[in-house]
Amino acid sequence: MASVIGEALLGKVCEIALEMALQRLTEEANLVMHFKKELRWLNKKLTYVRGFLKAADQQSRYNEDVKEWLEEIRVISLLAEDICEECAVESLYGNNAQSCGLSCNQWIFRYRIGRRIKDIKDRIRSIIEEGNDLKLLRDVSSANEAIASPSTSTSQSAEWKRSRLLPRDSHSHSVGIQSKVDDMLRLLGNDASPVIAVVGMGGMGKTHLLQHVYNSVKERYEKSIWLSVSQSYSVSKLQKDLVFQLDKDLHEKGSEVSEQVLAQLINESLQGKRCLLVLDDVWRAGGENDLLARLGLPSGDNNPCKIVVTTRSREVCASLNAQIYEMQYLSDEESWRLFCVYAFEGKREPEQHLMEEVGRKIVKQCGNLPLAIKTIAASLAKTRMPRDWDSKLQQLQGVQGIANVDPIIPILRLSYDSLPAILKACFAYLSFFPEDEQINCEYLVNLWIGEGFIPAGEGQWDAAWNCLYQLANLCLLQLWEEVNPTLTKYCRIHDLLLDLAIHISRENKCVFSVEEVCKDTSSDFCRILLSKKDIDDDNISESCPICLRTFSLSQNEGIFSIPTNLFTAMRGLRVLDLSETNISALPESIGKMKLLKVLNLWYTIIREVPECVRHLKSLMFLALPGECDNLPVWINELKCLQHIECEGVSRMPKGISKMLSLRTLRSDWLDLSVEEEELMRSEDLANMTQLQELWLNVKHEMELEGILAWPVKMRRLFICNETGIQLLELPEKMTAMKDLESLKIDNFAVPSWICGFANLRELELNGCDCSDYPELQIMPNLVRLELYGNIRCRELPKAFGKAGGFPQLRFLKIGWFRELEEFPELEEGAMACLEELVLFMCLKVKKVGEGLERLKRLRVFDYHESGTSEVKEKFKEGGEYWHKIKSNNPHLIISG
Repeated sequence: MASVIGEALLGKVCEIALEMALQRLTEEANLVMHFKKELRWLNKKLTYVRGFLKAADQQSRYNEDVKEWLEEIRVISLLAEDICEECAVESLYGNNAQSCGLSCNQWIFRYRIGRRIKDIKDRIRSIIEEGNDLKLLRDVSSANEAIASPSTSTSQSAEWKRSRLLPRDSHSHSVGIQSKVDDMLRLLGNDASPVIAVVGMGGMGKTHLLQHVYNSVKERYEKSIWLSVSQSYSVSKLQKDLVFQLDKDLHEKGSEVSEQVLAQLINESLQGKRCLLVLDDVWRAGGENDLLARLGLPSGDNNPCKIVVTTRSREVCASLNAQIYEMQYLSDEESWRLFCVYAFEGKREPEQHLMEEVGRKIVKQCGNLPLAIKTIAASLAKTRMPRDWDSKLQQLQGVQGIANVDPIIPILRLSYDSLPAILKACFAYLSFFPEDEQINCEYLVNLWIGEGFIPAGEGQWDAAWNCLYQLANLCLLQLWEEVNPTLTKYCRIHDLLLDLAIHISRENKCVFSVEEVCKDTSSDFCRILLSKKDIDDDNISESCPICLRTFSLSQNEGIFSIPTNLFTAMRGLRVLDLSETNISALPESIGKMKLLKVLNLWYTIIREVPECVRHLKSLMFLALPGECDNLPVWINELKCLQHIECEGVSRMPKGISKMLSLRTLRSDWLDLSVEEEELMRSEDLANMTQLQELWLNVKHEMELEGILAWPVKMRRLFICNETGIQLLELPEKMTAMKDLESLKIDNFAVPSWICGFANLRELELNGCDCSDYPELQIMPNLVRLELYGNIRCRELPKAFGKAGGFPQLRFLKIGWFRELEEFPELEEGAMACLEELVLFMCLKVKKVGEGLERLKRLRVFDYHESGTSEVKEKFKEGGEYWHKIKSNNPHLIISG
């Protein structure tokens, strides 16, 4: 009896176990069979989740419950994004479905992703319930409408393409600055002390003032040197920057000696020389850490060097025994004028009178501080609605201080709070860069794209650049003088705005020190930014959060190796910056980062592209050090790669022409092959339809003939003739490149059709001998023109000086014209925007200066080693030309 019961019980148990196994097997199989349906669900919910983030953004600053809920949703959003992107990569690289069904690898991939989707579904349901409890979901539908989607991103891109940089500089420079410049010039002429300290709180315009003074007087000194110091300065880095500007030979020697020896060499090099040295943003200088002595700067009252520092600290002034120039606040009237420049774009508008009363109240709330005035005014530039201005005034009146931050930060935060979500992300990401960093604009927009801030699509690149423009227009970012994607090379962020970006980034799970990482190893950090932190190999931890998106160790010269397993857990990493470290190899674990989009290895000592890079299937941006002089044959396997920086490479593998997404190929002058099959040939260019930048070295005439079709989307082209054939003709089919913005031609004949490039903004003609030039003056958008090495031209075309000619030209440089005798007379309205005119090594010029007084915007005229002795006398201070030009343009700098 017992045995019968036992058998029955065993049979029932087996039946139940089999039923449970079949149910589990069905569930597991459904993960694969319903994979596409589940993925579509996840994509839809990801948009919904992003709506939560937008709806709760403001409330999270004041409600701890909302903040915790928002943190959970942020993590889920990142995990969901990872899944969606992994599926996109698998779709791009995965094996096509076989006739008999899915391959084994595809089954495994779908099963693993299916399990992850199931986990996320459970977490999203929990979040929705909690969001309902917190009454946050009432705004989600409207927030979702603002989230970039395939339907909305097109309209956003259209709006971004219409954005432009506002022409404020010529107006803002004159507001409250000239009297301060004059004061500083008087101090520089006073021999009472060799050190002058400009002191004032942050945002008063100390650096802006010194830039004007420096540009006004730098030509009067034997050497003029500008150093940005900042809070966390490195003496050795400052020394290297100093000797680079001081003496190139000393710079080469500087890397081989100690800080103390280099200080002695600097001191010896400066002794007895009349030099100007600017130390911007000094926080500490005296006592044991005497900055001037450690740098090697000469001291003593008989020292002919002038040292000017900017600082917020009176203690710094006392420790330097400096003459003090105290920055004064703008007057009420100056503040209002500055506000109008940014709020009304420098124009007199009918609404200005109507808005003046509330505008002046806003200015008063900004404390007459230039930085606060500019950012608040710029945020109001697009609206003339009184309620918007009244609202901004109320916000300013309600501003409360934040512990341990500068009092101006809460005012600046108002400008940030009014930004759309995409610009908020782009601004906060500026915390990626150290203080006083010279930021490469092109790298910055690639970082934004790599992080996923910019909606994907055809106009993604232009949209990213226009985000840069919008931040500049809002005075949250300062671009250098050139103003388009071709010419804008660098930008910087004011240190107070950087403090704001860091403060916001900390709120969004970014860390900026090794101590912060080690203190909370369990936290889901989004970005670890350790640039310029004096880190060495011992400081790098192998434990990193799974949600990490950006990891930067750049500018840490003490790093020589990377831990073997550092990248093993970084499944979702998008940006990895190891630039300016001393690493010579990458660990194999880097190949596990299937979603990595940006890899920066600038100025490392890596000699060849590591094999592990081959597995980075999502990589879009790859920057290699100059020591790396070849690309591997497998580089074409990286189908997403759009931007390659390989300045040490001059010969490309043939397979690179299969990289149909490649936009920028920034190499050494590229040698195309005529005979070697394994190398890139001229006809291969026809396949690279997306290419927008190329440096091309033509060594055989047949290479030009072999280019079946020039890439029509080209924007930057640099082409050099090394065939030995004088004035080789360029093929007319180049005219198909309608979007060309920058063109450099070496040793070719200048074609007449070059004037048809309506979008061209930068043109350099080098060694293009001709007795005459085509009608370059009719080019509507030309901003920069450089003409070099012409040994035939005796006079430039008179048409160059006609009224209306060169309507946008800002920079004109002419050099090594051996026979040039005449510069054209300039009529009223010719070169109306010209700011800088440079002639050098044009020894025979005997007619120049006629009409220069008509160039109202000209800031610099430099005639280095140019002109006959008679011409040079006329341009010397007090000379005929000098008086004539200065009478109409007193602030023009004339040097020779």
